[in-house]
Amino acid sequence: MKRYIQSIAACALLALGASAATPAFKVYDVDVDVNERDSTLSVNIDLRLKEIKLGRDQETILTPVIISADGEETAELAPITICGRNRYYYYLRQGLLDKGDHYIYRAGKDGFAHITETVPFEKWMGHSTVEMRQEAATCCNPANLVPGATQWGNTELAVIETERPAMHLDFVFAPPVDDKPVEKNIEGRAFVSFVVDRTELKPDYMVNRREIAKILNSIDYVRQDSDAVITGVHIKGYASPEATYAHNTKLAQGRTATLANYVRNQYHFADGIITTSYDPEDWGGLRNYITDSLDYNIEHRTEILDIIDGPLGFDAKEMAIKTRFPQDYRVMLKEIYPWLRHSDYTVKYRIKVYTDLAELNRVYASDPTRLRPVDFYTIAAQYDEGSPKYLQVMEKAVEVYPDDAMLNLNAANADLMEGRLTEAQEHLNKAGHSPQADFARGILAAKRQSWQEAVSRFTSARDAGIPQAEAYLRQISAIRDYHPVTITAERTRPEDEQ
Repeated sequence: MKRYIQSIAACALLALGASAATPAFKVYDVDVDVNERDSTLSVNIDLRLKEIKLGRDQETILTPVIISADGEETAELAPITICGRNRYYYYLRQGLLDKGDHYIYRAGKDGFAHITETVPFEKWMGHSTVEMRQEAATCCNPANLVPGATQWGNTELAVIETERPAMHLDFVFAPPVDDKPVEKNIEGRAFVSFVVDRTELKPDYMVNRREIAKILNSIDYVRQDSDAVITGVHIKGYASPEATYAHNTKLAQGRTATLANYVRNQYHFADGIITTSYDPEDWGGLRNYITDSLDYNIEHRTEILDIIDGPLGFDAKEMAIKTRFPQDYRVMLKEIYPWLRHSDYTVKYRIKVYTDLAELNRVYASDPTRLRPVDFYTIAAQYDEGSPKYLQVMEKAVEVYPDDAMLNLNAANADLMEGRLTEAQEHLNKAGHSPQADFARGILAAKRQSWQEAVSRFTSARDAGIPQAEAYLRQISAIRDYHPVTITAERTRPEDEQ
């Protein structure tokens, strides 16, 4: 009975002093790896058993825990238990040493206790800590927490921070090089009628007044514009395919010249302003009507198109259609051929160069198509570079000049600033091969985390004289070399073995 009482008393003393008597564990080595590609988190911990001294009836339970920065999310890994002599043999007798999910080791012996586990990487783990929770127990009392230094009462092993350093991007806008005056056109089609086989123009014949007015009204529109100067009027006459090609050549040439002379006499244009050309037979127009205008009652469309596209000469084509498909030919002659006798005209004019900023702003508000590419840059320059109004001007400029390389570059910069990467790519496809364009392509690649391409682009831009590129190359190196895990635990493994 006396021995039994002494045993109870010993257990009570152990229970009271278990936590205080249990030494802090020492980490021989620890490795935490985040595999972002496979979305896994691996934890590997080695504890040298000789470095852990426990009383024979003591044990310590070590549980790795992943804890989010705000403490709201946790993930516990499989624990291990390290025991003094008596506790170890107790577990041995009970057959509990290796249950597959909880390993038990004996303190003070040679060898290592290993913790190795891989878990799915969850989003919250990207900003978390890996900590070790330590609990102490004896033969006579349940496990109690051994307080650690972290705010959660554990020992910190590693810090996980997967968010890489952000690139601090600057942009290089480039002034357009095209400063030539704006050239504009008014184009139209007039169906001026002539008496059969005649080239004299009769203004009152059929609907000629209305059709000629189309040309004259276009010229008058430009003449009334104080900012515009007519630089040319071109008239191209067409005839239909009936009769011989030689005969139609004379008709098209003569009728075009007559119409041009009439227009010239209305305005007394200087020599060289009005130019002409002609097409004796509008086979292209005929093909379009046969293909697209299904309102005409033509039965053999496919066969007629084969003749039009075939190797026969012009006169032979017309004869083939006329003899093989006489009914269709009569429909064409009556309903389509009149539309092939037309005069296409183009009024060319030049817009004056605006030099005053107030005037540039006025034209930008009323009709930005009158501005030169360089004018948009001048207008944008009155705002802070990269400001919403600045970017708005750059976007409007590329609407007016969709193929201008520098304007596409500036529009791409605007897209990149707003995070529109697809639109930026489309504009950069038209931005040419300047150093500024390489620089912008480097920014796009960096935003897409295509680091190899970004390095190539920034290197080219740097070598071509863009100084900002060097800083970006350094930033990319820092990002590429960034390791999301920082081991904070003090390790006992010798440095020459690490």
